[in-house]
Order: sequence, then C-alpha cells, then structure tokens
Amino acid sequence: MRRAAARSWPGSTARAAGKPAGGWPAPPSKCSPPRKRPAPSSFSAQADARDVAVIALCWNRREARAAMEAGASDVLERPFDWRLASRRADRLVRIAETTGELGRLREEMDRLRTTLEDERRERAWRDHFDPLTGLPDGERLERALENALGTASERSQVAVALFDIEHLVLINSRLGRARANSVLQQVAQRLTAGLRSEEVLRAAAGPSMSMSARVGGGLFAAMLTGLPGWPEAKATVRLLVDRLSGRYFAGDEEIVISTSAGVALAPADGLTAEAVLQKAELAACESVESGGAIRFYGQSSRLVTERSRAITRLLPHALDRGEIQLHYQPLVEESSSRISGAEALLRWGSSELGNVPPSEFVPLAEEAGLMMGIGSWVLRTASRQARAWLDSGLALSRIAVNVSLCQLIRGDLARVVQEALAETGIVPSLLELELSERGVLRSDPDILRQLRAIRALGVRLAIDDFGTGNSAVAYLKQFPIDILKIDQSFIRGVSTSSEDAAITSATIAMARQLGLRVVAEGVEEPGQMDFLRRHGCSEYQGFLFSPAVPPEAFAELLRRGLGPQIAS
Repeated sequence: MRRAAARSWPGSTARAAGKPAGGWPAPPSKCSPPRKRPAPSSFSAQADARDVAVIALCWNRREARAAMEAGASDVLERPFDWRLASRRADRLVRIAETTGELGRLREEMDRLRTTLEDERRERAWRDHFDPLTGLPDGERLERALENALGTASERSQVAVALFDIEHLVLINSRLGRARANSVLQQVAQRLTAGLRSEEVLRAAAGPSMSMSARVGGGLFAAMLTGLPGWPEAKATVRLLVDRLSGRYFAGDEEIVISTSAGVALAPADGLTAEAVLQKAELAACESVESGGAIRFYGQSSRLVTERSRAITRLLPHALDRGEIQLHYQPLVEESSSRISGAEALLRWGSSELGNVPPSEFVPLAEEAGLMMGIGSWVLRTASRQARAWLDSGLALSRIAVNVSLCQLIRGDLARVVQEALAETGIVPSLLELELSERGVLRSDPDILRQLRAIRALGVRLAIDDFGTGNSAVAYLKQFPIDILKIDQSFIRGVSTSSEDAAITSATIAMARQLGLRVVAEGVEEPGQMDFLRRHGCSEYQGFLFSPAVPPEAFAELLRRGLGPQIAS
C-alpha cells in the first residue's frame, strides 16, 4: 500500500499509512528553534526512495511551488491546520489505493486482451490450416491463388498441381488410422521440402513464390508462381511426384505409395482461382484414370481436338433428338447365380459422330453444365423401365443409377428421387444410387445431409469404383452407404497379381466387417469369379455374364437367365 505523509519544510511530517499512536504531530512550538530546510532536490530524492505520497508544509508560496516541482503530492501553507492535513493525507491514501487498483485492472485487461488476441489468431489458424499436417487448407490455397493471379501472364505463369495419394482407403485399412495419419504427415513434409529443394527451384527457373496445401483426404496441392512456361511446370511437377511416390515407414510397417498429378496453368486455363482449381481437379481425375500419369489440363487431347469441340456442340441437343439411351448391365448374385439387378449406363449414338463412349462425353457434359438435366433424365427413365419390367412379371431386386457430383452439389437430388419414386410407384429399396468415391467422400456437410435425406426415403447408396479415390475408412462409417463396388482395375489382376489379390481380399473383408454388400466390377474370367467367391464377394458384374444391353435384350436375360459360365 502506498503511504502519504504531511511534511513541513521545517520537518513536521504526517504519515497516511496509519496515524501514530499519539495522533498526528502537534504544531511546532513558537519557541522551537528553527531547523534548516532541506533543499527541494533532497526532498524529491527522499520521496522517490520511499515511494510515498507527500504533503509539504510550506512557509510561503515560493516554497509551495518548489515543493510541487520537487514532486510533493500536496502542500499546506501557514497557518497550518492539522485536521486539514489529516484529511488530505487520508484522501491521498484512498487515491493511491484506487490508483493501484486501477493499475492492476489495467494490467489484467491487457493480459486478457493479449490472451483473446492469441486465441483469435489460433482460431484463425485452425480454421484455415489442416490440423493433421499443419498445411494450409483448400480455402487458404484459393485465397492465395486469387492474389497470385493478379500478376499472372504468359511469361510469368501460375501453376496449380493436385497430387493424389492413390489407394488411401487401403492404406488406412492396412495400417490403421493413427499410422496412416503418420504417412500423410510424411507426405506433407516431403511436399513442403520438395518445393524448397534446389532441384525443384532450378527446374522451375526460380519461382517467385510456392505454397503447399492439403485439400482433403489424400489430395495435396502445390502452387508455383513466376513460371516461364509449360516445360518448367512439367519438370517441376515430375520432380514433386517422384518425391511423393516411393517408400514410407509407419512404425515397423513399410509401404510403397503411388502418386498421380493433375496440373492447370494460368492465365491459359482460367483467370479466377475457382476456374483454375476446377481445371486442375479435372486434370487430376484424368491422371487417376490413366493409371497415375501427370496430366495438364491444356495438354489433354479430350480438350483440344476437333472431336471434343463437336461433342460439346452436339451434346445439348442429343436428348431431344433421342440419341442418348440407357443400356443395362446385369448384377449377378453370388449365392444364387441369378440376375439380382441392373446398372443403367448411358449410351450416345450420334448421327454425326457415331457412337460416343461415356468416358468421352460425360466429362464434357459436366464442364458444360449439362449433367443436371442428363442425370435427372437417367433417374426417371431407369425408374420407369424398372416399373415396366415389374409390370410384365419379371423379377428384379434393384436398379442402379450413377449420380454425378454436380447433381449433389448444385441440385436438389433428394427431391428428384422422391418425384421419380412417386411417378413410377416403385418401392424405394429397388432404387440404388451409385456415387463417385472421389466426389462424395469429401466429408462435405451439405452432401452428407442430402445423402442422409435420400437414405431416409429407403433408397440404397453405393460407392462406385471403390479404391481409386482418396477416401478414408472413417468416411465409410460417416456416410450412409450400403454397397461398395470394387473397381475393375483391381479385379483384372486378382489371378495374376499378388498385390491386386491382397487389395481386393482386404477390401471385401473390410466391407463385410462394416456390414456392407460388395460388388466386383469388370469380372471377365472364371478364375476371377472363383477368387471373388472364395473371399465372400456378394455380387458380380462384367462381360463374363453380359455387357450392357438395350432394355429389350435385358428383359430376355431376365426371362431365360444366364448361361452355365457361372454355375456353382
């Protein structure tokens, strides 16, 4: 506690830290010999040293001014009123105590302000950085890209590369979540270190800025600015793919990872961050489909040939002209070797271009924004066809329809499904929607809500081409999935490749443990079916049984059944 004193220059003093037992000092006797007055500087030093509030008792105004200049808290001039001195001393004590409390409150407020600011910064960091790897997330990457595009030119290009860690779901299944996360952390470290390495800097001809990010699951991104052109971007991405691919260690486990990449360059591939990222994602999808190659959006033959331009021109009118049709491929039940259902597959017989495969026109339809209309048409047409087969007395347990990502993101798919069910009167459990693994398993809350709404109708949901995307086992438990369809790229090698056999058997075992049905796509040989049967696969689909055929031919398959090639 601060103390206050009343002091005269002759030496009379009153302390406010508590009155002396005998009360405040009596005024000096008129007979008291005068004492030498201390110099103001001496007085100031004494006050500072003792950290007290001082009342100076002064003989005249000159001394009062000198006392205040020397640091006195208050002054009293002759004639001295000791009661007044006492009251002023008490007031100074209260002021000192209040000032001290205010100081403490100010310190506490400063501390709280600092804490809140730290928490705000930490929250902002958490909101835009991946908590597992510490890398920026997709939103932060998009903002940085938007800023970088402001300086992009033909001589100073911006590249965005998306790197996909292939078969992540199987890595999760083999290693468990904790060790698989450790591998993802190592991938992030390799990517960040690679962008700073001398060989990458040389290949890129000294980019002015680089940035790495994790945009979801096993999908990582790199942005480089100031690139002279396409050759430098290609060389840089090749080096990064080589760094990310190869051996990783998780505890005592060793795994080998393959990486594919899709690249977009600005300004050629877009002038906004959204456009460039979309082009990079399309290129990444192509790279996965081509078996792990590096694909540049602008270098894709699909995007630059005269044929692709003709497809884009003719596609909007194909439905109206009746050129787009549905063919149906059987789903064969393992336990009975009978046809249990059908998958509806798009076919386009163009009057100008001939037969155009879905792998060629569906991506272009998505880019042109046509898949919303085409997807709704497929859903309603397949539902009507199922109704027609049932009305003719044919047995069918389900009809499967492929759903594109844009239908989930931009449309009201649940409403379209409900309308198709109401129009045709088929039971909801007859309808199955097949969803892209890469598109759906992104833990998007809006997609999850829509899928749950569809599942609540009684419609079954399947993950198509499982094993080719960047999903995690945890997502399978989160999403309301009923069926896994193993991609045909694994089925082809089950009889000849120990790796494909191990991946396929592990996927079947995992799905069964999760209570999911398993469908094997692309079954073409009896040996493949034997392998799948031994490991407990639920259903098969492929050319061994039948290709996709028109509705009339499929009805005939339902009537007569399949041939002896699938006998037990």
